[in-house]
Amino acid sequence: MDEGVAFYCSECGSALLVPDPEGTLTCAHCGVTCEITGRTCLRCGAVNPLEAEHCTQCGQVMDLVGFILQSRLQTTARERLEKMRAAAARLKEDAEIASQERLRRWWAEEEERRRTLAAAQAERDRQERMLLRWAMIFAAGVILAILIYLLVTALLAS
Repeated sequence: MDEGVAFYCSECGSALLVPDPEGTLTCAHCGVTCEITGRTCLRCGAVNPLEAEHCTQCGQVMDLVGFILQSRLQTTARERLEKMRAAAARLKEDAEIASQERLRRWWAEEEERRRTLAAAQAERDRQERMLLRWAMIFAAGVILAILIYLLVTALLAS
């Protein structure tokens, strides 16, 4: 079989087909035997006769080697190099965009974490101030009680 040919099981759609010496394919998934009746175009997906050298739908060369050869014959080395450079630039740009998006997401998560920590710290500070107020009120009450006790004992002693 040609590498560029795509065959699928007519019953389950599996691509796991095992060739038999009789020119048929047996589906490894469901066991159905399929006859090879056409070749699928890699470009447009059209089914073509087995003997077709070019797709009847789009004109694409039907085997992988022919496809590569056709693309080599239709373009110069400089054009292929420019295409590769453009593809590399697009890949780099896509990677940069993805990196920037990750950085924005991480920064937003960090900002949220900092806001949460600041809110927790503010709550702890508020609780500490409240505790300090109550401690001062209690201390003032104890001092007032001691003064009243001393005053009462001094009045009773005189």
